[in-house]
Amino acid sequence: MRYSKKTKININKPKIAVIGGGPMGLAVSYQLAKDGFKPVIFEADDRLGGMAASFNFNGIDIERYYHFHCLSDKSFFKLLRELNLDNQMKWKRTKMGFFFEGYLYEWGSPKSVLQFNKISIISRLRYLLHALWCLSIRRWDHLDKIPASEWLKKWLGKNGFKVLWSRLLEYKFYKYQDEISAAWIWSRIKRLGLSRKKFKETLGVLNGGSNIWISKLAERLEELGVKILLSNPVERISIQNSKIKIYAAGKGKEEFDIVISTVPLPIVGRILDPNTFSLKMINNYLNQISIPCVCVILKTKKKITNNFWTNINDKRFMIPGIIEFSNLSDIEPFITYVPFYMPKERPEYSRPDEAFISDSLNCLLAINKDFDKNDIIDTYCSRYEFAQPISKTNHMKRLPSINPSKNFWTVDTSIYYPEDRGISESIDYGRNLAKKVIKNFEG
Repeated sequence: MRYSKKTKININKPKIAVIGGGPMGLAVSYQLAKDGFKPVIFEADDRLGGMAASFNFNGIDIERYYHFHCLSDKSFFKLLRELNLDNQMKWKRTKMGFFFEGYLYEWGSPKSVLQFNKISIISRLRYLLHALWCLSIRRWDHLDKIPASEWLKKWLGKNGFKVLWSRLLEYKFYKYQDEISAAWIWSRIKRLGLSRKKFKETLGVLNGGSNIWISKLAERLEELGVKILLSNPVERISIQNSKIKIYAAGKGKEEFDIVISTVPLPIVGRILDPNTFSLKMINNYLNQISIPCVCVILKTKKKITNNFWTNINDKRFMIPGIIEFSNLSDIEPFITYVPFYMPKERPEYSRPDEAFISDSLNCLLAINKDFDKNDIIDTYCSRYEFAQPISKTNHMKRLPSINPSKNFWTVDTSIYYPEDRGISESIDYGRNLAKKVIKNFEG
């Protein structure tokens, strides 16, 4: 048989495991499958998607944690085209609000910022100039060395920072609020700034939510020979005779030539075999910090505001903001997400779900005086221990090696810093990583 130069001949292809079936793990697996490999996915949950996974909220399939898409999410759009789902994207001009001292202000547009008289006119102008300057930055290395709070105070002044940013940072990062890198904040500002048309925020959502692309991708993966093992948490990883051994709860021991982990780095630290890996390495994984999230979802008869998101600065509530998903997706009854970020060691975190739901309801009642408890149709509360990786200054120097042992790779969403965890970013990194892993294996 004769082969053209473009034909790949694969003999004795490596046996590959991918740990984690979130967006990054799915992207790694998809790229591997497209390149002729057949990885095995180990997923601890009973469904794929990670934080983008959906559940049935009494008749509505919706994500446990909200997601939206920006105009710059090119890697996500590329995947949609490959799955023939690109015609399912829906775009909408969204609004933003700011709930401060018991009053709801318009926010986000130059006009609304200039009209906000709770800070000086100098701070308002500097806020707008700062947003524009963030769009112009190409090299962010210098921002990696500066705490975000220091950087924002320099631009907005102490009072401007106190009113606009301090509560957001406090209720997202608590004791780490003054250690967060300015590069991380800059990246968030820039991403949303690039998703504007004529100064108006334009965000996207996939009809049917993330479950649509995840389900379609899972079908494609299985067609390509990928094995998906749900409810199969990996309990231990060891290496012997150049083989990487995975001990999974539902499958026992299995040997692989290549293992790519995409689960949160602290989880990796928990499953590394101390007889194989050094205590120093294990502790480096365990010491990677993430903030848990308790996310309340409310289904209501009417909307709270006309905003997609409303930032909150109110000492009554430990809530950085609310996300009215129906103002983006047009889902009815109306869906509102209320996220509580807080370290596990705080006593508030151990409260029952009902306490968080009660706090959420009180917050909504404060924002909209016409809203009533009788407008609540249903509630749901979920928790995730590793929701928000902490990106301190000099972030990349703090991370473990992505390749701690031959053919063993460990990454999570903190790896594509300064970008924050996102579906498009995870897909882009995951697909490129798959190519890198194979190139490294083949020498």
